[in-house]
Amino acid sequence: MEDAHRNLLDIEVDEKQIFGKFAPMNNVSLKLLLLLLLIILPFSAKANMIWPSVYIINQYYSWYVILFGLVVEFIAIKLFLKVEWRKSALIAISMNLISALTGIFLIPISGIIVEFLTLPFGSGTFQLSHWILDYIAAVLCNVIIEGLVLKFIFKYTFKKNFWWLFGANSISVLVCAFIPIKM
Repeated sequence: MEDAHRNLLDIEVDEKQIFGKFAPMNNVSLKLLLLLLLIILPFSAKANMIWPSVYIINQYYSWYVILFGLVVEFIAIKLFLKVEWRKSALIAISMNLISALTGIFLIPISGIIVEFLTLPFGSGTFQLSHWILDYIAAVLCNVIIEGLVLKFIFKYTFKKNFWWLFGANSISVLVCAFIPIKM
């Protein structure tokens, strides 16, 4: 009778049988594998709770956010770079295309960085301060990417254009981060 009520913790498990060829992995390798899996999994997966950076990246690819961001940046480019409307459209589309392709990785990574930076302060992931820091990190990711596009593709100086890029992206990411519209 005693054998029938053995504790599950007493059962010996063959790691090779469960984990296959990953059984000999050390702890660091396993953590890196899990991090890689988390990065490449679709960020639009639904869960009972949400991490601010994943929420931002989920909204980031909504059609209304893309359209709104293109309009805001088109106007900013037209005003601050003083170019014709076709070149303004080309620059806005180029910046946002490259920003979207790299942002899918950089924005969640920036969220991980924010998470580690806020650990000493004991603020939880879902505190308002954490959402604000993730918002600022997402804006900075976009500004840096788009500033580099301006510099290397269109030959404008990054330093001179930083603040209007920061303002335009602040408005775009604000819609993305704090206006939960699903259409």
